[in-house]
Amino acid sequence: MTTEINLRRLEEISQNASRPDRGLMIDGWSVGLSPGLAKRSRCVNAFYPSARPFAVNLTETRAAFAKANLPCVFRVTPFVGDTTLDARLEALGYVKFDPTLVMVINLSHLQLAHLRPATATYKKQEDLSLAASWVADMRGDDARETAGLAERWRLSVVEVSASFAFDEAGVRVARSVAIREDDHVGIFDVGTVAASLNRGYASALLATQLIEARHSGARVAYLQVRADNPARRIYERFGFRDTYDYWYRALPADAH
Repeated sequence: MTTEINLRRLEEISQNASRPDRGLMIDGWSVGLSPGLAKRSRCVNAFYPSARPFAVNLTETRAAFAKANLPCVFRVTPFVGDTTLDARLEALGYVKFDPTLVMVINLSHLQLAHLRPATATYKKQEDLSLAASWVADMRGDDARETAGLAERWRLSVVEVSASFAFDEAGVRVARSVAIREDDHVGIFDVGTVAASLNRGYASALLATQLIEARHSGARVAYLQVRADNPARRIYERFGFRDTYDYWYRALPADAH
């Protein structure tokens, strides 16, 4: 399957999906400075080889994060322009945390036989400001994180679609956000409220999104999941497979 998918392009698309509304470039380092829960939007992605000394770039980057009142966090992927970056950061005491897998499926291979009936109503929330507040509320975000999520969605140049599951009493019980660019669709913020876990709501909601994406011409779906997250097994049942991994590095006090 991976031979059919350009993983470098997939990484670019996943970056577009969580593009920070605040940030800057520092000598080949893309520095995201958006407040919010998602580290993807408030970290360094060192895409290109640098021309200046590493120490100069690190000093400027740390200053930019400090000015934004954010921790200095690096995201290390197979596509980092400087192959020595990870070792340099480790030598400076930046600890590795939150190892994450990028899982991908060619939607022509989508598997649905494992789904069980789930009595719920599935709806998109077209008002993205309201949708962001719903997602944030279900995640337990604070006001700053909620505002950051809403702003990123508002400024996004890709298609953001937030869907929710409601139980028979009309209570919002599950969420999932699909972000579409060209023939790729990313799945983000999948979750179920604690009182409604293990009832199939999130799986049914995800299936609805993937089927809709396939019918509308999407070829590839991807998602990012912590390596230790049991939800990996759920995604594997749909046909998602691991394609590459990444992790974050930060000083110990900021590694969360």
